[in-house]
Amino acid sequence: MQKFSVCVILIILLVACGPAATSSNLETTQPTITPLATNTSVPENGVIPATSKVTITHTTTWVKTFEGPDYGTFFDIILIPDGNAFAVGTTNHLHFPPYSGDALFMKLTLDGDVLWEKTWGGEGYEQAWEVTLAEDGGYYVFGETDSYGAGDRDFFLLKITEDGTQEWYKTYGYAYREWPYGMLQLSNGDLLIYGFTESVITRERNQYVLRLGKDGSILWEYTVESPEEEFVLDALETAEGDLVLAVGIASDGKLVGLDANGQSLWERRYELPGWQFASQIAQSEDGGFLLAGFVMGSGSQADTWLAHCTSTGEMEWETSFGSPAFDDYANSMIQLKDGTYLIGKIGNGMLLTHIDEDGNILWERSLIGTAVYGARELIQLEDGGFLIAGFIQIRNGRSYDAIILRTDADGKVEE
Repeated sequence: MQKFSVCVILIILLVACGPAATSSNLETTQPTITPLATNTSVPENGVIPATSKVTITHTTTWVKTFEGPDYGTFFDIILIPDGNAFAVGTTNHLHFPPYSGDALFMKLTLDGDVLWEKTWGGEGYEQAWEVTLAEDGGYYVFGETDSYGAGDRDFFLLKITEDGTQEWYKTYGYAYREWPYGMLQLSNGDLLIYGFTESVITRERNQYVLRLGKDGSILWEYTVESPEEEFVLDALETAEGDLVLAVGIASDGKLVGLDANGQSLWERRYELPGWQFASQIAQSEDGGFLLAGFVMGSGSQADTWLAHCTSTGEMEWETSFGSPAFDDYANSMIQLKDGTYLIGKIGNGMLLTHIDEDGNILWERSLIGTAVYGARELIQLEDGGFLIAGFIQIRNGRSYDAIILRTDADGKVEE
């Protein structure tokens, strides 16, 4: 099978590429955080009602969709100390012009009730990809911007208070495009942000990783000039404080080991038949790594790729699984309290797959509908159930609605 360029990954993963920035969308004005409402006055308690539709309700499980131009997708959701949840995403998620939209923040209860929601952005296009708690009770929000920064798309890191008020923001990048894939909070409180950067010399897309202090200052920067396109899709920190990057390179997957100072320790490229890469990496009980992502072999269907590697990246086994009728591949993965793993997918229906550490499927679920859904982030709750944040594709690449679900411990939503 002919191998594909990694740039196609951006379409396959349902992420918007966006236009090159122009002088009109590189304004120097400050971004604004705005309570989100449509023809709605702000009540005295400051809480803005969500324009949402509850499609299924139950005492412990529910599905809530957020429809219309104020909602595009949720990329991340976390639990917060007061027992609620905090989700981030974008008001408008597009693959094709016209590009517009702001970063979206939402605080909600575990029953799905929205407590407040706000947006952040400028005249260009902003999306919030990841959120993590700060030591002071506020949040770090990581994403992309073409309203601010050095030019084209850049990374942004926004620090907000517990109630969503901006404290500061910083941008990271160069004259050409930087594209975010994720943020990892390290054991000492530093932040690792990663994705790709376009070379100023060759315009090739290369790995791009920055380690930041708690004030957003750059501690070190890692990038590698390569004749092939390389993207950092996921990352983890080992117990020893080293870092492992899941990288897409051309049509292959690769792991890269770095020390805490960003110096290369080892790398392993997996040149298998067809096209496969890991978009997710998790530590396994034996000290190795479980990889989950995307594979396309001799057929036209995209399936979930699963592999296990040693602590230095040597592959021990790999497999794939999926529907013969439609694309369905891993988009998120978490390790559960019992040592097994839950995979969230992009595919027809909101798809979950529960596997053991050997890659055996324990159960699979298609939760709702027949449209294309994406399970972008998963959380295991204290009762064993799961919180899932993501999107519903309304029109191919041009229209999305945001969605959050709560399931029971068997991954089911009861009607």
